Amino acid sequence: MQKEEIPFEDLHHYSYSLTDKDFFIVETQDEMDEIYSIIHKKSGGRRLAPIPAISNDETFIIIKPKLKNTNDVSVENMGYEKGEIIVKIKEFNNPNINTSSRQSPNILLKLLKKIPVQKIVTQY
Repeated sequence: MQKEEIPFEDLHHYSYSLTDKDFFIVETQDEMDEIYSIIHKKSGGRRLAPIPAISNDETFIIIKPKLKNTNDVSVENMGYEKGEIIVKIKEFNNPNINTSSRQSPNILLKLLKKIPVQKIVTQY
């Protein structure tokens, strides 16, 4: 079976933890509300980000890729095969993050289709 490419949007990179797991699939509106309550608490009085609505034709995930030599990563593409999402990432230095930061970013991604996910793997 050939790996299916998944269209996605990279919504935001957070320098603080949204989940204690390496990846998290947001399946309900309550889970999304919980995540955004953390984001709103950490945003420190700035304008609050709108909370995305969970729908039947999208999947939201949070990934926490391990950093190597940079302070952030960019998501290049995603593939899907047998319940597993393979996320291709590339290192880069984000000027909005302290260059000495070694905190793995929490990346909120919106997959533009609904797919069943058992596992998420990040690859450089």
